[in-house]
Amino acid sequence: MHNEALIFEVKRKTFHLYGLIFPLAYSFTSKMTASILLLIITGFTLYLDISRYYNPKIKEVVDKIFYKYLRQKEKNNSLSLSGASYMALGLLTSCLFFSKGLAITSWFILIISDCIAALIGVKYGTPLQNGKSLYGSGAFFVSSVFISVVSYFFINYHTRFVIIILSSAVVTLVEFYADQIKINDNLSIPLSYCMTTFILSLIL
Repeated sequence: MHNEALIFEVKRKTFHLYGLIFPLAYSFTSKMTASILLLIITGFTLYLDISRYYNPKIKEVVDKIFYKYLRQKEKNNSLSLSGASYMALGLLTSCLFFSKGLAITSWFILIISDCIAALIGVKYGTPLQNGKSLYGSGAFFVSSVFISVVSYFFINYHTRFVIIILSSAVVTLVEFYADQIKINDNLSIPLSYCMTTFILSLIL
């Protein structure tokens, strides 16, 4: 059972890594261009995600491509959007409301830190009551700090180290308690990191 869970997470997170195209592409485009493209992508993703419950032909196409990457609740619950829709919403809202450097950093954390946390958590961690592990959360925090520091030096992301630490701690807690918060982490991770960094930059 453990090996099956690990194999599934590897498949899902490998697919998740394709999302790196978004922060990389945004690095070479304007905020306006990125916002328009993400608005189109989000609308199209939501349309497919919702329509698959009501249109058999769309469901057949979506299942053929994405079924093996979906969690059980994403397959069966007609009220549940897939992670792809929440990711599109997370990218769009953070792009619209926060600076370019901050948004890109939060996207890298969403894609890379979430993958590292899931794989290390499944491989080495002991699941707690909420399904998360301390190993996974520790990996998420460390990678989040690392990504933020790299972003500080290589993209237009200017903040203080104490804010990086605090924002990474907050987004780690948000990811850890995702089920309790009832907000998909593909949406909550970029928004919580951006909001925390923005607020702390005003008061510290």
